[in-house]
Amino acid sequence: MSKRFWKTLLPFAVIVAIVTGAVGQVTQPASDKLRVRKLTGLGNKGRVFTPSFSTDMGGGIRPSREWQAFTVTYDTAPEWIDELLIQFHVLGMTVDPETKRNAYSLYKVAVRYMDIEQDRNHMAITYLRPSAIKRYGEAVAIAAIFTLDGAVVAEVSDEGVELPPKWWENPRVIDSPVTTVREGYLLNRKKSPWALINSDDYEVIK
Repeated sequence: MSKRFWKTLLPFAVIVAIVTGAVGQVTQPASDKLRVRKLTGLGNKGRVFTPSFSTDMGGGIRPSREWQAFTVTYDTAPEWIDELLIQFHVLGMTVDPETKRNAYSLYKVAVRYMDIEQDRNHMAITYLRPSAIKRYGEAVAIAAIFTLDGAVVAEVSDEGVELPPKWWENPRVIDSPVTTVREGYLLNRKKSPWALINSDDYEVIK
């Protein structure tokens, strides 16, 4: 992707906040309770198809649709964590058919998990709906923010393009005239077609 990408999104005279090469960056505030391992989901790694279920009603007539799944893996140290909040932020990109310029969609979802036992490789996942991908383009950036006992204990992001630091809260991105916040397109696992599949691999959503 060209460095001209953010000249469209950030129409300002000085663009000095842009970072170079900061892909898959983990920002880890001091915490002895939680450690992020990795965040995946951009590109082919995040592509999944609607799962099929066998019933006596017969099969569907339409082919399975394509979703984009974002997974964050983390370790916890306390014997139990009562509640953990993970906020997912996803940035999608497409070309506006009228202006022929890049247009961006910002998706957000906050998920509260409960009764998390001390362990390694916990997984949290969120899904971008097929209609969002088809209409507004694939995701080009993802971030996950962990909040425990009212304090942010970890932040992790992965970008396929150059972005300002902490782009998910940067006014140059989220308040840009070419960025649209879209509600209801990013689903937690409980609200997705995968809700009952391998449920023991994931923590309970409150």
